[in-house]
Amino acid sequence: MRFDLLVDPRADGAYFADTLSVARAELLLHAPTCEPAVIEHPMFTRLRVDAPREALPTLARLSFVQGIFAVDGEHLTVESAEPAHRLPAALVYGAKYRGKTHEILTLLALNVARATCTVPVETPLKVLDPMAGRGTTLLWAARLGWSATGIERQTGAVADFQRHVKKQCKLHRIKHKETRGTVGRKGRGGAGAFARYRFEDQAIRLITGDARATQPLLQGERFPLIVSDLPYGIQHKRDDGWRDPTATLRACAPDWAARLAPGGSMVLSFNAFLPKREVLVRLFTEAGLQLHPFRAPHRMSESILRDLAVFTKPA
Repeated sequence: MRFDLLVDPRADGAYFADTLSVARAELLLHAPTCEPAVIEHPMFTRLRVDAPREALPTLARLSFVQGIFAVDGEHLTVESAEPAHRLPAALVYGAKYRGKTHEILTLLALNVARATCTVPVETPLKVLDPMAGRGTTLLWAARLGWSATGIERQTGAVADFQRHVKKQCKLHRIKHKETRGTVGRKGRGGAGAFARYRFEDQAIRLITGDARATQPLLQGERFPLIVSDLPYGIQHKRDDGWRDPTATLRACAPDWAARLAPGGSMVLSFNAFLPKREVLVRLFTEAGLQLHPFRAPHRMSESILRDLAVFTKPA
């Protein structure tokens, strides 16, 4: 059958002038035979594909898709395909702050991680974001029905995360259970402090800690999926003023590789100017991971060319 995928205009805020190339890459990763034709209109853009009806739930979950229409000649009929999100959109989109990873980019990274992961289908999906910020990855995971853990070194992150989740749960009457505590003994700067929220059968947790040393915080836990938005070398800098994140990532790579379960997938969004792709690839392949060919470059500004690096761990 023939379908039109309506491109969400918000995707331009994530992918800028490269929206269509990123959309094509994500589409072909999930449906390799669905080479799209672009249907442009002054007010909207559609990608026309030939696909079986059984593929609609998968297509509806793609980061750029706002709606799906069945094509019959010149007539379009709205399809009722739903992405089956478990929680309200405001849980993800409601918090706005400087430096927040775009919500659609985060969904892309999670979709790519799931599509390239080869763990058995019966394995419960768990996501680790070792540079979690205020928890956008965790919140998206909850909407998708997955559990997630995040680590963030900034001491105010957990409190901000708590305020946002509690506010959205109150506004939207989301049933949940909150737990606060400390992993082990509380360290300097509040290291180990966490907030955990359970929704139905999935839970998300944000921990204050160092991305270079996750083992004490995670106590040997492994994850089928690791997704993180790395520092771009623009806003974030070390205490000495140096902006290059390479040294930090060199320390992180073996630790994160150890946290990835066999058959798992790691997706890192990064500024391809700093570090260079070849540098990032070398750090994580030397840690025992394999590079997946998926790429989705999109220029954000003169100083940021964002892309995804995808690594898998042999089963």
